[in-house]
Amino acid sequence: MAVRVELIPEVVGDLEKVKQTGRLKEFLVKLVRLEEEGAAVGEPLGHRGGTNLTGWRKIVVGDRNWRIVFQMTSPDVALVGVIGDRADAECYLDLAERVGGGRTSQTLSLAAGLTSLFAAKKPPKRKKGG
Repeated sequence: MAVRVELIPEVVGDLEKVKQTGRLKEFLVKLVRLEEEGAAVGEPLGHRGGTNLTGWRKIVVGDRNWRIVFQMTSPDVALVGVIGDRADAECYLDLAERVGGGRTSQTLSLAAGLTSLFAAKKPPKRKKGG
């Protein structure tokens, strides 16, 4: 069953950090798998890092230190709330803050998030002879 992957706006910043590590491809592979398989790719979360994340699921990426945390908002829509390092439960705390702030009401598609990620501002071209 195909699933539409949506991102909260802060996840684009998370992807920018991942891009800087040179590991973006690993995350994109997992996000495409989420699109293809839905909730089956993630493990359920409960109480993590002093927060209640029941209803959210995690996908382990790479060396088991990275997480993609998402929630199925309907049978065919997965909302990604955070992508990050699990060190000291940092990503879970970030997610709890984002969810608590009600920032999950505005989302963008995975395609739109990737477009903004790669639409980096390029320096203007130099004019010849000038």
